[in-house]
Amino acid sequence: MICKSTNSQTRGFDSCGKDVFKRYKFGLCSKCFFDWTQEDERGKIYYAKSFLPKVKKVVSKTKREFKRSLNVSGAMNLADTYFSRFIRLSKSKDGYCTCYTCSDLKDIKECDNGHYMKREHKSTRYHEDNCRPQCKVCNGDTKHNGKQAEFRVNLSYEIGEESVVEIEQLSRTVTKANYLFYKEKADYYRNKVNELQRKLKVKYW
Repeated sequence: MICKSTNSQTRGFDSCGKDVFKRYKFGLCSKCFFDWTQEDERGKIYYAKSFLPKVKKVVSKTKREFKRSLNVSGAMNLADTYFSRFIRLSKSKDGYCTCYTCSDLKDIKECDNGHYMKREHKSTRYHEDNCRPQCKVCNGDTKHNGKQAEFRVNLSYEIGEESVVEIEQLSRTVTKANYLFYKEKADYYRNKVNELQRKLKVKYW
């Protein structure tokens, strides 16, 4: 097949005239068609009408997906914040929390929400029996996985071995953690924190 215009739109355009295996559009090879859309005024108009809307659509879709991913991240951070406040507040006394793994007394705002089964396990990330206040030293002890061994011993004494095993089993299940999942958690624990602060007549946050 010869690269040669077969359409009135490209008539007069200086195509290569080479023998090609496959013609692209209007009888032109892919290279000549691209050159036509960049050099010929008719080609530029055709490109603007036919291709730019598709490009804009792809870009718009990519932006929407990116914003959605940011929304998921934002919702997760909010859920973590309010859940952490609830755990610390519910286990506090006079504005202080006792570290679950070393027993140090810390101001409620200076301690963390420690997880027995760590936060990457979405099915137990917001499980109230899986979490207790921890000092930043214990919770940040990556060498011992946040003092997980000590956490388990104390948790077994508090809620029983059977309940601890149930938490461990639950952590291995798959949970669909999307924007709605995190938003529901954030809304629920925001209300719980506000209710508890009113009940205790305190205002930490």
